[in-house]
Amino acid sequence: MNRAEEDYIKTIYELTVEKDVALIKSNDIADRFGFTDQSVNEMIKKLEKKHLVSFVPYKGISLTKKGKDVAIRMIRAHRIWEVFLTEKLGFSWENVHEDAEMLEHATSPEVLEKLYHYLGKPDYCQHGNPIPDIHGKMKDVVVFALSDAKPNQVFELLRVIDHKDLLIYLNQYHLKLHDRFVILEKDEFNGVLKIEKESKETIILTLKTAGMLFGRII
Repeated sequence: MNRAEEDYIKTIYELTVEKDVALIKSNDIADRFGFTDQSVNEMIKKLEKKHLVSFVPYKGISLTKKGKDVAIRMIRAHRIWEVFLTEKLGFSWENVHEDAEMLEHATSPEVLEKLYHYLGKPDYCQHGNPIPDIHGKMKDVVVFALSDAKPNQVFELLRVIDHKDLLIYLNQYHLKLHDRFVILEKDEFNGVLKIEKESKETIILTLKTAGMLFGRII
């Protein structure tokens, strides 16, 4: 299996967990990667031939047992490496993805387990994504988006989409995991959200950006 195939498998699993659904639409995968529907459909056909995914016409795509095992192994390795690179080597959260991506494909199970224990068996990576244990069990994925919050509610940021441009944007406003802020205004028509940090600094976000930030109402 090549790297592109493993990335598809991993993404299908992540989308299934994030959306809490059994089947994923091909356009969900296309949106995540920024690929065309045609290229996604071609890859799905290849993965189906390898018995890694099941495709149900007009309904969607799911991973087989074989595909799910691959996905959990890759996600586990990726997120453990992200923790190591940020906590031990000082990588910033926007620059850790590519290196973790390369390392996940080249790590033996023995090295990964030693690294996991060395880090203190972390439950989450630096972006707030849960890390599966060796049996595939993990903490719940936080799925409540900031874009769904209402004025006057207090929101705690617990997970962000691992997208470099988004993370750089959040850095500009010093927004990080476990920050809390009040929703001051929500303008559905113009697609913007105004929030106030605990430092009393106000920030205006688009609802698109807010839809990539997840947490809980305090």
